[in-house]
Amino acid sequence: MKKLFLIPMSVFWSYFMSGALVLILIPLSILGSVFFPNPVLDNLLAFLTNLGDSGFVGLITLITVVGQYYLAYRLYLYFKTKSM
Repeated sequence: MKKLFLIPMSVFWSYFMSGALVLILIPLSILGSVFFPNPVLDNLLAFLTNLGDSGFVGLITLITVVGQYYLAYRLYLYFKTKSM
C-alpha cells in the first residue's frame, strides 16, 4: 500500500523541480543576453507590467503561479512521509 504513494510523490517532485529549473534558467538567460541578443528580459518586464496593470487580478495570478510550486513541494513532502 505504501508503494502507491511513490507515484504521486514522483509526479509532485518532478513538477516542483521543473519550477526550480525555470527559476535557475531565467537569470542565466538574462545573463546570456549580455553575449547573445535575446528578448528574455523584455518579455519578463512586459509580463510583470501586465500583472501590475491588472491590479487585483494580477496579484491573484501571481499568487497562483508561485503558489502552485509551493503546493507541489508540500504535497511531495506529504507523500514522502506516507511512503516511509
